[in-house]
Amino acid sequence: MSLLQKGQQVKAETLQNTLIVQYKLGEGGQGEVYRVTDGQTAYALKWYNIEQSTEEQKNAIRYLVKQGVPQGTAGQRFIWPLDIITIDNATQFGYLMPLIDTRRFAELGEVQAHRKPAPSLVSLCEISYQIANSYRALHLSGYCYRDIAAGNIMFDPDTGNVLICDNDNVGINRQSKTQVWGTMEYMAPEVIRGEADPSTETDLHSLAVLLFNFWMWHHPLHGEMEYEIYVWDVPAKRRIYGETPVFIFDPTDNRNQLPNDPEYNTARQRWGLCPPPLQALFTRAFTEGLHNPAQRVTEGEWQGLFLQLKDGAIACPNCQAENLWGEGQTTLSCWHCQNAIIVPPKLIFKYASGQHTVLLTQQTQLFQRHIQQSSDKPNTVIGQVVQNPNNPEVWGIRNLTQTQWAATFPDGSMKSIEPQRAAPLSLGLKLNIGGTAAEIVA
Repeated sequence: MSLLQKGQQVKAETLQNTLIVQYKLGEGGQGEVYRVTDGQTAYALKWYNIEQSTEEQKNAIRYLVKQGVPQGTAGQRFIWPLDIITIDNATQFGYLMPLIDTRRFAELGEVQAHRKPAPSLVSLCEISYQIANSYRALHLSGYCYRDIAAGNIMFDPDTGNVLICDNDNVGINRQSKTQVWGTMEYMAPEVIRGEADPSTETDLHSLAVLLFNFWMWHHPLHGEMEYEIYVWDVPAKRRIYGETPVFIFDPTDNRNQLPNDPEYNTARQRWGLCPPPLQALFTRAFTEGLHNPAQRVTEGEWQGLFLQLKDGAIACPNCQAENLWGEGQTTLSCWHCQNAIIVPPKLIFKYASGQHTVLLTQQTQLFQRHIQQSSDKPNTVIGQVVQNPNNPEVWGIRNLTQTQWAATFPDGSMKSIEPQRAAPLSLGLKLNIGGTAAEIVA
């Protein structure tokens, strides 16, 4: 039987308005989620079980409502609590949050079960970037999430846009108490062993597991050691995730390598398709980072890599399959047809903090984020690779900004590239775009 009934009235604590329960959307370990309406707008309402309806939890939700979501685009991805919801003469309560369009947004489990379409590699890069970007914003706001898991992430397979759900367990890092310590499959080893409380450092482990799951459709610790367990109970999970965790692709420790079983082929194949820089970060996350929280991959490192991989997308000329070029790769074979792909010229943007590479394919666009890393409009198009209409064999980069670009040619001569004009796509050409230096290299 549902905790709330259709047509039942509930009241918002701060907004002081009455809402009507329409129907149940789902349920979980902490309670049930309903669609409710105030007559004009529909919302989601999470209603807690009696065990979770504590005064401490209510105060934690009040704090989140008062503080509001982390700032900027990264913060807007959190489906944040809007208000405390109560009913007369009841100790139980819930909280109001925005309603998600589940026709547009999918969970990873729905994709893995083939109920929703799988994202393309470029969309997967965007999904991964947005996840890392939002958790970075949350952590910079002084919070830890505590329960990062695939079930709390929804995404648009087409655009890669992300929503982060179940934010009622978010708390102040190393200060707030919590009723939830995470999902065991995602919990850091030290939390499972009882040596640490959830924190931003343990969130980083959970984030790495989540990203690995998105890319491999597999858990990073599910190998021979898990395969040989016949009773998958809590002690078994403690052993695999907390007491003796070993990465399935550990380059020096093969105790937990993938078994020779068809059930594990998907993970083996998807790992083989991973660009080397992504393999390297996953390896660090689940070797050094598994045992030393200070060595974990940061949100900033993840987001930088996924932007780089997204800018390294290239279609196979033979079968048109989408491939990802990784920094340092001089050759590329199509994952689908194994055809050799010629790596095109690259435009390298140079910053005080490092550099970023964009492959110059026929479809390449340049964005505001390439010249302004902290832009509030990162996806504004500022340039585009184009063909010369009079000579289709000649390619250039069109200036789509409102200001001139400065171009320096290999012979030292200089020219201004006016808005809507194109700089020639030639090796050694140096550009100054909005104060950011860039150079075309082989």
